[in-house]
Amino acid sequence: MPVLLRIALRNIREHTSKSLIIGSLVVLGVIIIVLGNSLLDTASEGVHRMFIDNYTGDVFLTGIPRTPGATVSLFGLSGGGETEAIPVFPDHDAVLVHVQGDRRVTLATSQVTGLGLVGLEGSDNRAITVFFGIDPATYPALFHDTFLVSGSSLRPGQEGLVVSRGWLTSANKSLKSELTVGDKLLLNGFGHAGFKIRESTIVGVVDFNAETQGMDLIAWANADTVRVLTSVDVSADDVVLTKSQTDLLNATSENDIFGSPETSMSAAAARTPAPESAPAAASLSAAPATAGSWHFLLVRLADSRQADSFIKDTNAWLESQGIAARAGGWKVAAGPFAQSIDVIRIVFYVAILIVSIVAIIIMMNTLVISVMERTGEIGTMRALGARKYYVWLMFLTETLAVTVIFGLIGIAIAAGIEGIVNSLRIPAANFFTQVIFGGKVLHLGLSPLSFLNTILIVAGVGLVAHLYPVIVALKVQPVQAMQSE
Repeated sequence: MPVLLRIALRNIREHTSKSLIIGSLVVLGVIIIVLGNSLLDTASEGVHRMFIDNYTGDVFLTGIPRTPGATVSLFGLSGGGETEAIPVFPDHDAVLVHVQGDRRVTLATSQVTGLGLVGLEGSDNRAITVFFGIDPATYPALFHDTFLVSGSSLRPGQEGLVVSRGWLTSANKSLKSELTVGDKLLLNGFGHAGFKIRESTIVGVVDFNAETQGMDLIAWANADTVRVLTSVDVSADDVVLTKSQTDLLNATSENDIFGSPETSMSAAAARTPAPESAPAAASLSAAPATAGSWHFLLVRLADSRQADSFIKDTNAWLESQGIAARAGGWKVAAGPFAQSIDVIRIVFYVAILIVSIVAIIIMMNTLVISVMERTGEIGTMRALGARKYYVWLMFLTETLAVTVIFGLIGIAIAAGIEGIVNSLRIPAANFFTQVIFGGKVLHLGLSPLSFLNTILIVAGVGLVAHLYPVIVALKVQPVQAMQSE
């Protein structure tokens, strides 16, 4: 191999122009791949960190929609038709107990989501908002990437809204007002039971360590407020009716409902509670404030790398219990926001594939010309006893040497470009660029694994490009080659 390497390096020097043509393609390809991968890795990590720390946790559990092909995210239901709402989480308490009993789980919380409008009394201006109805006892511990700007956080049993500073700025523009903590807002919800209105007060304003404009749509509220806006059951307790009450529900005439004066008097007497029935009424009113239906369970794991195995195990348990729910990763919970990164990554890989094909064609043509010019050399080597396998190794070593040498040059140039870009601190101009940048400012990360993958990709391109020229070289007969010389 050292002999072949020396021959390869000598041939690179002797065929400088052709080596530079191939090398320039390798350098350009490496720069594109390194910068592109760095941008995608930065965006993926930024979105990953933003959603896991602020919204989704590591694992997201939800009910299964009735409509085939419909998908559920924290921001609502897509592809479910106009009439289907976000499915209520079935057997919520049993699933929560099971999840909390898993040793991989550190925290879990429940959430209900609703889409609606926010306005001020006496004003026609409205601001669209995604309401996250939360359990204040568990939600803050799961998502701790926020800090309080003014006011206070929601407390268990308290009604109110907590909004981000970005939401406040956006709402002020839409409502043409200057909202602050303590202001009362009219919340309009669009549940399956019709248009709902609820009054709520801003109790706190928070900000994020890694905020993007996507957070400007969200306001956090107590769960019962969002349940009312979305027409989701507020209480999960079963109500037991007596036989006379069920008969009354089935009544078909006025006499059955109101009865004669005598029966009305007796009915009124029957409705008067006996003293011993008071404790039962008291126990009903003592139902916990968090009792009610939920849309989602959000789970934080001790090790995020165990998310796939936890999702697999949880889905198997849900199926075995006959519970119409499923678990998914943070990308499922993030919905269209995370999917945009995957689309961009696919587009980038398609572009890299096109560039690679063009590079292979140009490199192949250049190598073919190089082989034709070295016919005599090949023939002499064959006449001296060199086997076809040795000739193939010689061209392979030469091609790999060119790709590795110029690939390292390309990596060095790409690293320099990344350093310059990071020093410029290019700001994101809009939401789309914030998703691409993974934050408000572009900061490309240098990944050793990305560098290794780039070298492997470039080496693979060189390997494919040299195949046809080698086939041409191996067809050269020694006598013919020496005569052409």
